[in-house]
Amino acid sequence: MAANPHRSHITVKEYLDLDQSSPDAKYEYIDGIAYDIRGPQALAGGTRAHGRIALNIAILCDRLLTGSSCQVFTSDVRVQLSASRYVYPDITISCESADWQDNTIYDPRVVIEVLSPSTEAYDRGKKFAYYQQLASLQEYVLVSIQRQAVEVFTRTGNGWHYQLYGSGESVHLPGLAISLPLTDVYVHVPMDDEKI
Repeated sequence: MAANPHRSHITVKEYLDLDQSSPDAKYEYIDGIAYDIRGPQALAGGTRAHGRIALNIAILCDRLLTGSSCQVFTSDVRVQLSASRYVYPDITISCESADWQDNTIYDPRVVIEVLSPSTEAYDRGKKFAYYQQLASLQEYVLVSIQRQAVEVFTRTGNGWHYQLYGSGESVHLPGLAISLPLTDVYVHVPMDDEKI
């Protein structure tokens, strides 16, 4: 999310029109305010490690889900959190064919956010609180770019179960019945876990 909003209090229709008509920008929309997440003051992503990890996960999930009823989407597809909230997760997995009709996912099963120092607090705090309101969401996954570490929050009835996976382990996503080896998640991403 950008530090400076595009402008104050626009309608959902104005937001969707703005997002659609701005090829060099991408806007998230929270309660009437549109934030340019690609602009010069944006907080999201932007590093080689962030992009490579997101790519690795998307390729891996796509391969593991071949033949299933689920599809993998990158950060070019937005998720509607509520009538007044739209965001662009790094990776979204939906198993609802109705979600594959346009550029908006309504019923994601899994959302994956690759953490950046500038977005980590938001991804862990407000954004996770927003995601928890989605009845379809089974797992929320946070991936570190500083060390081989993946956190998975799995819905369990009315609560969430937390699991941390580290170097050499495989991340289990029961909502999709797949596992992601961390060696594959972090392939081509140099890092030194010893310094963390």
